[in-house]
Amino acid sequence: MTKTLTTFLCVFLFAQAIKAQDANYWSSSYNPAGFLTPGAVIAFNRDSGVMFLNPALLAYSTKSTASINASVYQYGRINIKNGAGTGLDLKSTSTNIIPQMISATISLKGSHPFTIGYALTHNPVITYRVNQQRDATFNVLDDSYSPGNEYFLGQYRNVNSINETAGIISGGFKASDHFAIGISAEGQIRKQDYDYNVSSRALYNTVGLGFPQFSNVQESYTAGYYNVGLRFKGGFAYDNGVHHLGLTISSPLLHVAGSGNLLSDNQISDLITPHEADTTNLLANSRQRSLKVNYKTPVSVALGYACDYKGGQFYVVAEYFAKVGEYNIITPKKQSFIKGAESNEDFFTSEFLKFNDARKSITNFGVGASYLLKPDLMGYLSFHTDFNNISKALYNPDDSGYRSNTGNYNIYHSQVGINVKKRKFNLRTGLLLSYGTTNKYLQTINFDNPNETNFLSGDPGYTKASQFSVGLMLSYIHNL
Repeated sequence: MTKTLTTFLCVFLFAQAIKAQDANYWSSSYNPAGFLTPGAVIAFNRDSGVMFLNPALLAYSTKSTASINASVYQYGRINIKNGAGTGLDLKSTSTNIIPQMISATISLKGSHPFTIGYALTHNPVITYRVNQQRDATFNVLDDSYSPGNEYFLGQYRNVNSINETAGIISGGFKASDHFAIGISAEGQIRKQDYDYNVSSRALYNTVGLGFPQFSNVQESYTAGYYNVGLRFKGGFAYDNGVHHLGLTISSPLLHVAGSGNLLSDNQISDLITPHEADTTNLLANSRQRSLKVNYKTPVSVALGYACDYKGGQFYVVAEYFAKVGEYNIITPKKQSFIKGAESNEDFFTSEFLKFNDARKSITNFGVGASYLLKPDLMGYLSFHTDFNNISKALYNPDDSGYRSNTGNYNIYHSQVGINVKKRKFNLRTGLLLSYGTTNKYLQTINFDNPNETNFLSGDPGYTKASQFSVGLMLSYIHNL
C-alpha cells in the first residue's frame, strides 16, 4: 500500500508541477519597448516630459511639473484546445478597465538642476478562470471486476489571478552637456490567488439492487499570498544631436514582507490499482496559514537607442534577464499530510504542497517609430517580443509540489496610436495588441483515457494553446 501511495503522490500530484507557467517579463504596455506609453523608453525620445523607466531621462525634462493619468480598457482571451481531453477546450475571457498609472515630475532649478519623478502603477498579470466536465459511458475500469463500460464523471476547475501594484520614486540630473545619470526605487506588492480542483469518478458496472459502488479520486489545492518587495534601478543616458543612447541596470527584487495560505484536500476511495489485492483508500489533507513567502525577480540590463529623423524618431531596445534557480514562493510547514498513515517524517509531510518557481535567462527585443502627422499630431507604432522563460532543466526531476502559472508560450505585442499636443496638455490614445501560441502545451488532466493505472486522471499529452488581448489606452498629460 505504501508503494501505491508513493506512486499517487509523486506521479499524480507531480503532473501539476510540470505544467506550463506564466513566464513573461514584458507586459503589453509598461516595458522598455512600450513606445506608445508615455515614458516607457530607455533612450531619450523627446516625449512629453514624463520619463520613468530610465530615471536618467528625468534630467531632460524642461517642465516645472507634469502629471499623467493612463487607463487601459482591455479584453483578453486564453484558449487551450482540448485542454481537458478531446473536445474539452479550456477557455478564459476577461474584460477590465485598468487604471494603469498616475505619475508626476518636479524639476528643481539651481546651479545643479535635478528632476524628481514619482508614479503609482498597476499591472494585472493574469486573470484566468476555466472549468470543464466529461460525463460519459465508456470502458474505464478493469473488466476483471467491472466488465463492460462504466459511467464516468470527470470535473476540472482552475483559477489563477495575479496583480501587481508598484510605487516608484526616481531622480535624474545632467552630469555633463551630453550625459545624464539617474536612480529609482520601486516598492512592489504582488498578490496571487490560485485554485486547482479535479475529480474523477467511475461507477462499477455490476448487477444488483441499490446504488452501485464507485471509484473516486479527488484533488484540490488553493494557494493565496501577498509579497512586498523593493528593487533599485540605475539609469544612464547619452544625448548627442540626433543620436540618443540609454542604459538601465535593475536589481533583483529584495524581500520586505509577505504571507501565504494553503488549503489542500486529496482522496482516493475504492480504487483497485494494479498489483494490489484490495482497494486503495487515501485521505491527505492540510490547511496552513501565515506561511513564509518570497517572490523573486532577476537582475536585468536594458539598452536602448533612438535616432531622430525629419518628422519623427526611430527606436530600438533590448533587455536581458538573468536566470533564477529553483526556489519556493510559498514554503509549507512540515506537518502531517496523509491522515491515518504510519508516522514517516521523511515522506508523510506537506513537501507535496510547496509553491516553487524557476526561470531561464532570456533577452527581449523591441522596435518603435514616431512620425509627425500634423504640427500638433504625432503617430506611434511599435512591436516587441515577450519571450517565455520556462526551463524544465532548472527543476529537480524528483521534485514535487505545485507551480503557480498558466501560459508557456512566447507573446508578441504591437502598439499603434496618436498623441495630440496642446500648450497645457497632451492627450494620447492607441491600441495595444498581443498574441501568443504554442503546440507544446502540456495538459494537467486528460479525461480521454482515465483508468486505474493513472488514478483516473488520464495520460496528459501536448496540445495547442493561444492567448489574445486587445486594449484601448487613454492617457492625459497636464503641464502645470
